[in-house]
Amino acid sequence: MIETRNLTKRFGDFTAVDGINLAVQQGTIHGFVGPNGAGKTTTMKMLTGAIWCSQGEGYIKGHEIGSTPAKQIIGYSPEHAFFYNDMVASDYLSYMARICGVERSEARKKALDLLNWLDLGGFAESKVGGFSAGMKQRLGLAQALIHEPELLILDEPTANMDPSGRISILDKLRELSHESNVTIFLSSHILSELEQVVDFMTMIDRGRIVVEGNMTELRRRFSGNHFLLKTSQNEKILEVIKEKGLFRESWTDTEDFIHMISDDTTALRKVVVEVVVQTGAELEHFSEERASLQDIYRKTMSMEEEE
Repeated sequence: MIETRNLTKRFGDFTAVDGINLAVQQGTIHGFVGPNGAGKTTTMKMLTGAIWCSQGEGYIKGHEIGSTPAKQIIGYSPEHAFFYNDMVASDYLSYMARICGVERSEARKKALDLLNWLDLGGFAESKVGGFSAGMKQRLGLAQALIHEPELLILDEPTANMDPSGRISILDKLRELSHESNVTIFLSSHILSELEQVVDFMTMIDRGRIVVEGNMTELRRRFSGNHFLLKTSQNEKILEVIKEKGLFRESWTDTEDFIHMISDDTTALRKVVVEVVVQTGAELEHFSEERASLQDIYRKTMSMEEEE
């Protein structure tokens, strides 16, 4: 559905996107993450044709990015959408539908159906200017869907929403992908929620792709040296293990589990057991941890900083 080759964007002497090669399969949910300023939004704008690339090429279902056939396939919701605040929601969506080529006789019905589907049906005749930030996010998604696109490009689609609202939107996206075969390319900073819906992941930093692959493959690749430890004397145990230099990174989460990333897993297993016995601490948990998306992100960005 999306293919880019050496896609690059420069603003003067600054290279915002540096020769990325994307491949997004049709009917999948593909995550696109990275730190602020990594080039995510710039990439999305190039894919939608909102800005031109400086070098390279890209295609949407075989059509060159920025071309009319490519744009007709895309539904786009930016992180900071602009609305006509004096219009009521149903009129706004009907207007956007007409711009996208939907017949006048169908536009209002589609608008009302989408508002109901996104739990905004009770506000169909309310002015958009009175909507909360989260409601505007839902309206932005409705705008992106009004012409039944094959590809959704979503920049922070759950921003400004409460937890139940974010879960609801992610459920809707999963439904679109599984039941309507809509391809979804989305960026989000909430990695724990993104992990629940994505099939594939691309991570970008300083304009370059640093890791990509399907989630099963990425978890397998990043789980081998990540351990989870909890004892009755965490601080003392961690201090002794640290002195032996057996992990390159560690942190303790809110539930007092110590996370350790080690390059010598055999030695670490042995030393943990020895130290627990020597200190007389109670061993509550020790295991190799299945890598989460947040773990993969942390490791990937740490490696980038080292380089």
